[in-house]
Amino acid sequence: METRLAREARKLKLSKNQLMLVIGSLLGDGYLDQTTRGYSLRIHHGIMQKEYVDFKYHLIKSFVNSPPKQSGNAYYFRTISHPILVDLRKLFYEKQKKVLPKVFLERNFSPFALAIWIMDDGSADGRQLRINTQSFTLEENLWLINFLQAKLGILATINQDKRKYRLRIKASSMDLLKKLILPSIIPSMLYKLSP
Repeated sequence: METRLAREARKLKLSKNQLMLVIGSLLGDGYLDQTTRGYSLRIHHGIMQKEYVDFKYHLIKSFVNSPPKQSGNAYYFRTISHPILVDLRKLFYEKQKKVLPKVFLERNFSPFALAIWIMDDGSADGRQLRINTQSFTLEENLWLINFLQAKLGILATINQDKRKYRLRIKASSMDLLKKLILPSIIPSMLYKLSP
């Protein structure tokens, strides 16, 4: 049965930060689950990242029926179904595969979305940083390199991982990257950035 919170929340618009949370999560580990009323955003991380899941939950809890739960080593929650998630599903997926909605990202991407994406998929690598973009094609990864430079001035290259590709933020851009995202990185996720 539908809750009153879900009915009321469906009438609300996401704030800018809530939308950036969704965008960063969809570029990273988040995904859209089909429901009887459309789609909900599922946030699912390991229990070691409990503080991060709680951070996401507190930011978007006006669209969530119940707080995060633990199941084995997983810690997760999901939002209610919301009309904007139906729109985002059309943009971020082709059938079951995630894709990059290029025009949408050009218009709707901020350092906060980048911070979420890095907390989801980033990994310190010496004086550089890898972003695990292996789910995207080579062409999409090349587009991301141009996009990050044009939008935020961040220089990146391609790093081959077996037969997949991922982004590597150049050491020369790490100071700029940190300046842009450190205000949004929670303490338990600082390990994602090189010293």
